[in-house]
Amino acid sequence: MSIVMGQQPIKHNYYNQEDFFRYNRQRGTILTQQGQRAFHVSEDFIIGLQIGLDQEVGDASAVVAYKVGYQWGLADMKRFEAIMAREFGTDVQQMNLQFLMEQWWWPLQTMGWGSWEIDFVSKRDQGLIIINLYDSAVAKSLGEVGKPVCFLYAGLFAGMLTHLTRRPLSAIEIQCYAMGATYCRFLVGSEKRINAVEFWLDEGASASEVLRKVE
Repeated sequence: MSIVMGQQPIKHNYYNQEDFFRYNRQRGTILTQQGQRAFHVSEDFIIGLQIGLDQEVGDASAVVAYKVGYQWGLADMKRFEAIMAREFGTDVQQMNLQFLMEQWWWPLQTMGWGSWEIDFVSKRDQGLIIINLYDSAVAKSLGEVGKPVCFLYAGLFAGMLTHLTRRPLSAIEIQCYAMGATYCRFLVGSEKRINAVEFWLDEGASASEVLRKVE
């Protein structure tokens, strides 16, 4: 009697770096389990990237970082949707939203982008989504500089949720590790809502004050 073994099950949210990354020393490449190209960088690389961007475009560096993150979010969610549809045989719009979000974020956490919590419920009546980000790669690298620095993440969250919800969304960081907070917090919503939040922040409102104002 012969036994035919099936394929190895696809791993999801119990990755470790040893089996998530595929190293090809001959080609000098690193691929993720999902076939994406990756590379290791140091904190000095992230700091140098930010300094270089500031020198090139000045105050517009925040906008540039946000737009880069936004395009990344759009493209990555489109790629992720195709992967999930092939694996589960159904449209992602029919899947549990919290499950979907965790499956999308776990590879990013494995790659060092930090851990997160996404809250669709607390501010749903106000048309806002809350995202808490722990161990931001950008903020941890830059240190306490007294201002928000996670514009790349804000764009990433806005782009990802824009593609997922099929409606244009914006995002803003309302508290940041680089300002002395223990974690970073973002709001995602319509451009009108996010513009109002940005105005309150410019007026000196704290994260908790902003959350009270959007009631």
